Amino acid sequence: MQSAECKMNNVRVMAARATHFALCTLQSALCIVVCLSADDTVAEDAPPKLVGSASCATAACHGGLAGHKFVGSEFPIWSARDPHSRAYSVLENDLSRQMAALLNLPKPAHESAVCLNCHSPATSVESKLTSISGRTPLAGVDCEQCHGPAERWLTEHVRSDWKLRSAADKQRRGYRDLTDVLTRANACADCHVGGPGRDVNHDLIAAGHPRLFFELSTFHANWPKHWPAEVDAKRHPAVEKGSVFEAKLWTVGQTVAAQRSLELLSQRAELAKVTPARWPELAEWNCFACHHDLRSASWWQSKDAAKRPRGSFAWNAWPYAMLDPLARRVVGSENSIPQSELTKLRSRFESPVLPADAISREAIAIAQGLRSAAERFNRNDAAKDVLSAKSLAAMRLAFVTDDGLNLVNRDWDSATQLFLSLNALQHAIVASTQTDPEQDRQIQAVLDSMNETLNFQPGLRSPRDFAAQPIERLQADLQRLRKLLSPP
Repeated sequence: MQSAECKMNNVRVMAARATHFALCTLQSALCIVVCLSADDTVAEDAPPKLVGSASCATAACHGGLAGHKFVGSEFPIWSARDPHSRAYSVLENDLSRQMAALLNLPKPAHESAVCLNCHSPATSVESKLTSISGRTPLAGVDCEQCHGPAERWLTEHVRSDWKLRSAADKQRRGYRDLTDVLTRANACADCHVGGPGRDVNHDLIAAGHPRLFFELSTFHANWPKHWPAEVDAKRHPAVEKGSVFEAKLWTVGQTVAAQRSLELLSQRAELAKVTPARWPELAEWNCFACHHDLRSASWWQSKDAAKRPRGSFAWNAWPYAMLDPLARRVVGSENSIPQSELTKLRSRFESPVLPADAISREAIAIAQGLRSAAERFNRNDAAKDVLSAKSLAAMRLAFVTDDGLNLVNRDWDSATQLFLSLNALQHAIVASTQTDPEQDRQIQAVLDSMNETLNFQPGLRSPRDFAAQPIERLQADLQRLRKLLSPP
């Protein structure tokens, strides 16, 4: 039985929701009137303005709830399930208040650009986005933050000829076509890797911000979707049968994450010219070489590098661990990944004295090569070679037999990226061709075992004692995978 107070609270909640829906409906109607009355020409000299995601929330658009179908109910699914819908609200929790205090921010987290640039870009004082009719932008990471400011495409995208328009025309109107995997990867990387004004550096991490572990295929698999998943598969058909969408997520995602990380490195090095005290940026090194929950503190007293923990005093391996293995399995100059240049840049991080100018130049040059590789992987004709089921299977076997031992012996970042890559390739192979269900079950069991080994222990935020025993378990799992994947 509910108490009278509980019943009254429920009534208040329902009334608040009804009021919010009414306001959304009214705002949507106003937005549509403004857009319909606007000139259809596209101004090239001014960026498009925000309309507000309330314009998407009506039942006639993306706010329907009938049968809880995907199509027509994207907004309520996003608002109820997607963590992006709560990106702004977390800035008012205890951790964010603590971080603002430790960072000596002049304003609370929910008013500071360093936080809002990712958690609520439209409301940040550094935002270049403005709203139509002078309205205050909505807080959070909403529809327009991913799909683009809707001033010039809101009414256009409901017309019958919208799908016939070229990608360039849609882009001119401010629309971001997320059906394209490369566009999707770059949209995610803006915040989940970072860039100017969006740098989760050592200061933020030390204050309590989670370290950024971006891997597109993994994020995508775990992301609550407000669209039918089969739509992605249909838009990226394989040459033989099935879909190359999962394969694109991994190859494009790995390449873009590395590219954007190198661009961020270059920007950090450039800042050293203005504020030398900010260089080197400690977030560029392996976090767990210094920060790990150890029972003994004797390792750093050893002068013998062989006795130090794996990965100590080394460049951050997370964005780059799979680049060399991927490059060795990809043929053709169009797909080339600059391995030798990357090796040279990695060697610079073996010393605490880092030449900022040289690192900035080298990082941006490698990033340009990776951008070209990502564009190639994103093209559908890549399915004929790099993304064919046969090529993916050969790549997976090579990762297990040739690259796996080196990666699991290097550090936790590299071992985890290997596991995520093998998991992504397994899903990609199943999606692109006919496989043996029993073998798939056995492969997944091994991958689950690797996942359990790599998980942090309860109460810890780093991989304690990632040494002999965990590595031996991972090596045993790789041996099991080798037997499953090797031809009879």
